[in-house]
Amino acid sequence: MQRSRDSTDAPSLATLGPAARGVVRALLLGGPLSRAELARRLGLSPASLTKTTRPLLVSGLISQGIALVSEQRGRPGAPLVLDASRHQFIGVKITADEVFAVRTDARGRVGASQSAAIASPEVAPVVGQIVALVNELSGDQRIQALGIGLAGEQTRFDDTVRRNSHLGWDQVPLARLIEERTGIPTVLSGDARALTAGVQWSGPGKGMTELAVLTVGVGIGLGIVLEDTVLSGPTGRVGMIGHNRVSDSGPLCAAGHRGCASSFLTTAAITGAIGLPHGRADVDLAEGCALAAAGDPVALRVFADAGRALGVIIAQLVNTLGLPAVILAGDGLDLLAYAEASMHEALAEHLDPNARSPQVLVFTSGFDEWARGAAVVACQWLLDPPRHRYTHPSSPRTT
Repeated sequence: MQRSRDSTDAPSLATLGPAARGVVRALLLGGPLSRAELARRLGLSPASLTKTTRPLLVSGLISQGIALVSEQRGRPGAPLVLDASRHQFIGVKITADEVFAVRTDARGRVGASQSAAIASPEVAPVVGQIVALVNELSGDQRIQALGIGLAGEQTRFDDTVRRNSHLGWDQVPLARLIEERTGIPTVLSGDARALTAGVQWSGPGKGMTELAVLTVGVGIGLGIVLEDTVLSGPTGRVGMIGHNRVSDSGPLCAAGHRGCASSFLTTAAITGAIGLPHGRADVDLAEGCALAAAGDPVALRVFADAGRALGVIIAQLVNTLGLPAVILAGDGLDLLAYAEASMHEALAEHLDPNARSPQVLVFTSGFDEWARGAAVVACQWLLDPPRHRYTHPSSPRTT
């Protein structure tokens, strides 16, 4: 009996040429697709599409589905299908105190997840914890690539951790260290950018070609999608919005800036502003919300200020980039229960008169979603030419 195809014998996406990568990407995003629609999306002639897809069909990377129902005369065409489950990836999200990992298919659908507390911020033990999670999640699956999202100044497809304040890491060749231990091609990304990739690829931003993902919590993160591409910039610094000024007066942030977004919106800024008038340093976000629910005037004022700051930031994004949608995410979203009204008021007040009001969506998720985004980055890395390591401008060059 012939063995059924699975991820252990699926051709690697890394071996494909540019045209074949385009076919796979189109089928992942919009498939199944008829040959005519696929050719239209890729700008290929029918003959060129046939030439490109023939080896993919022979190898089993793609297949023909059931013929599409057509109201027109003639034989309906069978759509081309890619079985995303045959292509497995692992995504990892590293926080200050925990590692989250998921195994997904090429569309970013999660098949398994694991997490582990970080016992030490030193590089070697964290690498060991990542390797252990990867081995546990891999099982008998063939993993095509591994993506890691974490704070810092990583580019979209990078190999080195730079300026990660949570762990105190800088110039750490994390991708190489993981590859040496697992044998799996590994790529790094800033965590907000990885989350944005997952949101756009197969999350609430699916089908959108322009959007922003704005995260609030321990810090303020931003991912931007323009013309169907997640932006990174030449140094990986696209999205540094935490210190944008939102008010000429207001509290100081940890960097000494008065009235910046971080001084109003981070979890520490919110809990500190609520706790100080009450003579307490132990107020967390949940208790701050409970105080607001009970009508505490301090908590209500702090959340209203946070909402105004959020509205100003959204308006700045829309005014500058013309974005039709802004998706809010992060572990600080509980603030919206008491900040949403002031957010919308500030957005309306600061939006350019000629700008279109954006769709503001709330995406509630845990850190597994950030890890899923890192897995999507790994898949995109294999499909996005050229597949080579990026040399950061601040990195020493070798000859």
